[in-house]
Amino acid sequence: MFLKELQLTNFRRFESLKVNFQKGLNVLVGENDSGKTAIVDAIRYILNTKSFENIRFEPRDFYKPTKITGGNPQQERADTFTITAVFFDFEEQEAAKFIEWGYFNEEKEFELRLFLKAKLLDNDRITWDTKAGPQGAESHMDSDAKALLQVTYLKPLRDAEAEMTPGYRSRLAQILQSHNSFKKEKGVDGQYKKHELEKIIEDANKEISKFLDDVKTKSSDETSPTILKSINSYIEDFRQVDDQREASVKIADPELHKILKTLGLELEENSSGLGTLNKLFMAAELLHLETDPFDTLQLCLIEELEAHLHPQAQLRVINALKYISNKNGNQFILTTHSTTIGASISLENLILCRGQNVYPMWQGQTNLAIGDYKFLQRFLDSTKANMFFARGVIMVEGDAENILIPTIADLIGKPLHKYGVSIVNVGSTAFLRYSKIFQRKISPELDLPVSVITDLDIPAIEYFDSEQKDKPEYYQVKENILTDTNGNSHCLESIHKNIYTSLDDLKAAVKSAISQTTMPKGLNTQIEHWKVRLDKDNILNIRTTKSQTLKRKYDSQNVKVFTNKNWTLEYDSACSEELRDSFALAVQIAKKIKSSESYFNELFDEDNKFQIPKEIAGEVTQGNSLEEIAYHIFKPFVDSASPSKAVTAQIFSEILLLKKDTLVEALKRDSYLKYIIDAINYACGVLNEEEQEND
Repeated sequence: MFLKELQLTNFRRFESLKVNFQKGLNVLVGENDSGKTAIVDAIRYILNTKSFENIRFEPRDFYKPTKITGGNPQQERADTFTITAVFFDFEEQEAAKFIEWGYFNEEKEFELRLFLKAKLLDNDRITWDTKAGPQGAESHMDSDAKALLQVTYLKPLRDAEAEMTPGYRSRLAQILQSHNSFKKEKGVDGQYKKHELEKIIEDANKEISKFLDDVKTKSSDETSPTILKSINSYIEDFRQVDDQREASVKIADPELHKILKTLGLELEENSSGLGTLNKLFMAAELLHLETDPFDTLQLCLIEELEAHLHPQAQLRVINALKYISNKNGNQFILTTHSTTIGASISLENLILCRGQNVYPMWQGQTNLAIGDYKFLQRFLDSTKANMFFARGVIMVEGDAENILIPTIADLIGKPLHKYGVSIVNVGSTAFLRYSKIFQRKISPELDLPVSVITDLDIPAIEYFDSEQKDKPEYYQVKENILTDTNGNSHCLESIHKNIYTSLDDLKAAVKSAISQTTMPKGLNTQIEHWKVRLDKDNILNIRTTKSQTLKRKYDSQNVKVFTNKNWTLEYDSACSEELRDSFALAVQIAKKIKSSESYFNELFDEDNKFQIPKEIAGEVTQGNSLEEIAYHIFKPFVDSASPSKAVTAQIFSEILLLKKDTLVEALKRDSYLKYIIDAINYACGVLNEEEQEND
């Protein structure tokens, strides 16, 4: 069996929440205060833990609205909350233990439902009750059956050293006590027989006493009393007349439960670090899952798995948990803030916590194509995985945007770290389809603004004239309706006037628009003639139409596409009348660095502040039109020894910061970089706020 579903009503931050879990590994990710701990706590509250943590509800566990609605600034805290847990996939022997409370669902499969209801009374008194059974027919579950549903729980910021230290609260002792090998058995006389460990300790105590009988208080004086006799002579002076007790020395009390509390678990004789102790503690808890003799629920909750572990150790631990889960059928529900873990876990195991909802990322839940899941998983690394912990995401296709966007955000007063926005650099245009991981197949939609910044990649006419290259052909959907050779009509309204860069892309779009896996007979011949050759008269229309095509294809739910006006980020920067001189400076400096990397050191003074070299000219006057001037600035990037776009972006960023007093306002009103500013505003939630105000 495994925990299939958790429902919360008026519990902490959630007015209403339903979470579906899978067998095996489930990893809850999300920013702080996104509800991960509330979900874990709800599970352990309704099921209890094998380490017997105290459950104590507080008034703050009852939901209170955070937003003012209905004109009531003082909305009351809820006076009840409920937690419902549903278990599924029982084996016959498991189901037999819960037959009194279980039921068969609509698919004729056995399920078990637990229901906890808490009430907030006067003076902040809280009462609660847990029952089991189908809705409307719940009854109290006996303690023996309830104990079979206890979970293993590793708390956040766990003190592994204290947990593993011998003593009254020893977690190791609790784990060993539940093992059959540490249970005492009764003999034929009805009395408990001595456990093997008790015999060992008794024998050890006798040997210790025998040794101490020969140890004198003064080793040089054979007539002096022994240490133990000397201690008892003092005790005799201290005690009452009728008190005949005497002291003895033991390594442990020869009772099994007390022996177990003296045992410690360690990896080395020297004191271990927190990370090692944490791994040791987790190993002991996993042992409990494996050796539990009562066939209890094999569910382990771990909060902040990464506690005290460096990235490589995190990878080893999470991979071990994957293996254990697959091998033994254990269910793990983890929380993490680690991008290392977020990148190493399959999307099939991730549950994103955001706002008032949770969003499983596995297949069937998102709009991402099934074939893209494995590719996206390979694409994720610890840098890109930070998108699962962000309040907003900006996806870009290259290093230049990755470098320049944070600078622009700072200059316009929208520092990305302040708004919790992550930049994800894909390194290609493949991210256009990967952005669908943020779009949901079923409601609710993901409340996470995702900006996709992409180049139109329609080269300037000057490029073809200068390089003596043939101008490319594009394909534009010119008809609303097509009729195949069988007389069937096919509507292309959804892609009418769209522009595609290849015939294959056009065919794929047509098949998608008419919901066909193969092209109807006769349509290929018709669409092959929809060619549009680029020239100076239609280039503006082609760029506009391609931008609309990209937005129509990928704009959906919370994902918005932002395109530049012309060609690439670099070309469009060169088009800006107010920014192009600064960009031209950056290009010239990047060319110098390309020929000599040591030149980079000359760009900073003794205080490590950026300075523009005096020998670099920034003003650009070559060309009669804006397009000619822009191409003159951009031309180094089409040459064989082109400067690095990343270095150019870095230098351009430095220049913008150096001249921010004069360039900030120019940047805000510049039409060529407006798409970047709009993308930043959307990811920061600014455009959402403006749209809501206008509604």
